[in-house]
Amino acid sequence: MTDFDNLKRSYAAAIQCGMAMGSPYQDVRHANDVIHKLCEELIDNSDNRRYSPEDKQAMKWDLEALKETLSREIDTYYRNGQQ
Repeated sequence: MTDFDNLKRSYAAAIQCGMAMGSPYQDVRHANDVIHKLCEELIDNSDNRRYSPEDKQAMKWDLEALKETLSREIDTYYRNGQQ
């Protein structure tokens, strides 16, 4: 498992944990935005010898797709009356 895969897995787990713990909808949506931004910053500040600018951009696109997927999951979870 790569560091990036672990980062994505932790990001998703944090959002899903927030929903499962009964956090309010707006708090979970905000957490999704904040964690996404944090992950982007981690990518930007990662070792340039290990990751090229193209690699970093690809990771950011992957994170954006994850954020959108989590946004839909959050909306569905709360729309279906889970909270």
